[in-house]
Amino acid sequence: MHYRRKLSWKPSNLILFLGLLFLAAIACDIEISATKTPYATMGETVFSILYWGTPDEMIDVVFAPDDDYGDMTVVANRQTFLDDVADLIDTGYWQNNGLAVNLHLFNFWYMTLTGDVQPSTDTCPTVTWPSLTDASFAEVIILVHPNPLRDCRWGNKATTEPGSYRTVVHESSHAIFNLPDEYPPDGGYWNMYPILYSSETDCNNDPANAAWRDCQQVGTTGWWRSEDNIICIMSSGGATVWEYGHADWVVVRSVLVSLPGASVNDPDVFAPDPWDWP
Repeated sequence: MHYRRKLSWKPSNLILFLGLLFLAAIACDIEISATKTPYATMGETVFSILYWGTPDEMIDVVFAPDDDYGDMTVVANRQTFLDDVADLIDTGYWQNNGLAVNLHLFNFWYMTLTGDVQPSTDTCPTVTWPSLTDASFAEVIILVHPNPLRDCRWGNKATTEPGSYRTVVHESSHAIFNLPDEYPPDGGYWNMYPILYSSETDCNNDPANAAWRDCQQVGTTGWWRSEDNIICIMSSGGATVWEYGHADWVVVRSVLVSLPGASVNDPDVFAPDPWDWP
């Protein structure tokens, strides 16, 4: 792995950062060119989209194309994929207030090696992943596929359709922050205080959830959820992006503040209230 260029925080770069952040906030319309030289590369197959700092100090999201996009050496095919990626960033990640106000802690990348996602008789699809050697630094690798099916997360890997904006944030939240599912009956559940508990007693006795405690069983799963409202980003997938709940944010924030030198901004809006770029 190597960086093609290394970002140094000269005044000019700080101005560039603030300018791009302001542009994103007012326009929310990122454009990614298939022919523009990237700011940084990792190995021979991973290229930067938005690069704020070295990967070991950031949350790194890498998008990979399904082979339905075609040969990535063809500019038109690569541009089609990158247009879908831009839309996922714009209408997915940046429509979640907790992520949007911390944009400076996220690098976004794409890779040119293709994988394949196909429906399965199991809950999750059958996935053939490309070689991920160059993307081994990433907190999450998202394989974008145009065919409709239910998406999942495996470790630091996940799948999404181009228009599944809530799904891409939901699956990324599994991979990056280890947030559990909060919907019945067939999600992924594990003890994650102050969000999810294996007993009602644990939920009711946890002092960390006292500010919003509302212990509700997740269907008939045997798991208990403490959140201020049942509707949040971890409650389901789909197109419309939802916010983190107060319990979710406790966990998300703990990961963000662990980044070297991170300055973390708390969101203004929590589930179930909607939020849009101003």
